[in-house]
Formats: sequence, structure tokens, C-alpha cells
Amino acid sequence: MSLSSIPCDDLPPIILTVDVEDYFMSPEGIPVERWGEYPSRIREGMAATLELFAEYRARATFFFLGWVADRFPDLVAETARQGHEIGTHLYDHRFVHNQTPSEFESTLEHSLSALQAMGITGVTSHRAPGFSLSRNNVRQFEILTRLGIRNDSSINPHATYLYGEHGAPRFPYRIGEVLEWPPATIEVAGRVFPVGGGGTLRILPAWYCRWARRHYLSEGWPPVIYLHPWELDPAPPRIQLPFRQALIHHLGLSGMRNKVRDLLREHKTLTLAEAARIWGDSI
Repeated sequence: MSLSSIPCDDLPPIILTVDVEDYFMSPEGIPVERWGEYPSRIREGMAATLELFAEYRARATFFFLGWVADRFPDLVAETARQGHEIGTHLYDHRFVHNQTPSEFESTLEHSLSALQAMGITGVTSHRAPGFSLSRNNVRQFEILTRLGIRNDSSINPHATYLYGEHGAPRFPYRIGEVLEWPPATIEVAGRVFPVGGGGTLRILPAWYCRWARRHYLSEGWPPVIYLHPWELDPAPPRIQLPFRQALIHHLGLSGMRNKVRDLLREHKTLTLAEAARIWGDSI
């Protein structure tokens, strides 16, 4: 590793986040009851992710599913040991809008308990599976506050058939006592487009992702970028899914590592907690 590959303090910042889930956990066609049918690749994906981040001295917020934390506690410990922030992605990737408030509170408590059991206390950052919170549902944010969450990244202004909320703010804002950090989007000709994270980072061309990050930064905020460990797996499995789901899930995997290298080379990275300390008083 050469010194020229390591981000310097004068590089523009991004808020780097990772949703820690296995390759079979996020397609909506695979319910949690079937997860046991698939061989895990979470160790391989996390090893590749942590190695790449270490190469560029990048720090990120890792949102762990409690289901993963329970079964792979060493991955939580190693991620924390390397200086990353540990956040919660709830327990088993069920969307919040399909849960009652009491169910949401229970699964959040369950996920936090799984992390606390391995010594991770004071968790303050959360991302709901599938960006499935609603800014108009105050009860959800009261539950987050009651359980110690101060930073959330669950409301995506880029609306698709699967996730997102039309008209949601593109820049950080407050909902009660919680700071909401939306995944970065840009607005062009009255339409909202993703900056590039997860599937959009894989699928959209590298030149667009680079331009969109700079566009968002020019508006005064560091972009929130997200990815998944399975997207950096050196040998990602292919799974049988309906055509649209398969296209979204598999497209662009071969180029993902280079795209992540680009953003780590071009930006210094921050965790959500670090961003809140820097900008929280101005939100």
C-alpha cells in the first residue's frame, strides 16, 4: 500500500455505511424462515470489506442485523476492534412498515440485546431494513429515542417500487430528538436521482457516481453512501430469483470493488456518530 493511496484530510468527506447482511437476506422473495437453506458467505464478504477499508484507513458505520450478530459474534468484535462504529439494522430484516409499533420496539430491543451480549453498548445509530421508516410516523422515532438511538438513516428520498419516500428531504434533518441522515440523492430538472449506494452504486456508471457525489457535496453536506458485504464478496453466489429481483441483486457485482476503491481513494470517510458530532448542532 503506497502513501498516495491513503485519503488525506483535505479530501472531501463522505459518510460511509455498511448494512451487514448475507447475500440471501435482502431479496424480498426470500423470507427469514428460509434463510437456513442457504450457505452463509458473510465471513467472506466481511473479510473483503474490512480489508479494503483498512487499506485506505476508512472508517464506517456498520449496521449489524441482530441475526448475524448472534451467529457471528467474532465479526462484530473484529469490526469494532478495527475502529468502526457498530449500529443496528434491527434483528431479521423485516420491514418496519409491516410491523406494529410494539413489534418494531421488540425487534429493536432484540437487536440491541444481541450486540450488548458481546460487549457493544451505547449503540446510537440505526438503519431500518429496506429504508422502511416513515418521517410522518412519530411513534417510530419515539421508540428509537427511548432505546438510545440518536442517528437514523432509514428514509430514502429516492423512491423505487421497493423502498423510498417521495418528497422526503434530501439533506439531514431532525425528527424529534433523532437526527435523520438520508442516503444521498441529487435533484435534476425536478426529479430525484440516487448518488450511488448499494444496487445503484453497482449498476450506475462510475463517472455518474463520481459526478453525483461532487454535486451533492457542492450543496453543503457530505453524502451518505451505503453498501453490503456480499457486494464485495470475491466469489458471490448466484441465487434463483424472479427476473427483476435477480437483475437488481446480481447486476454490477464484478465492478463493485473498483467503484468502492474509487470512492475510498477520492474521499475521507466518516461514521454517522462522527458526522453528528461535527454537524449535529447545525441541523
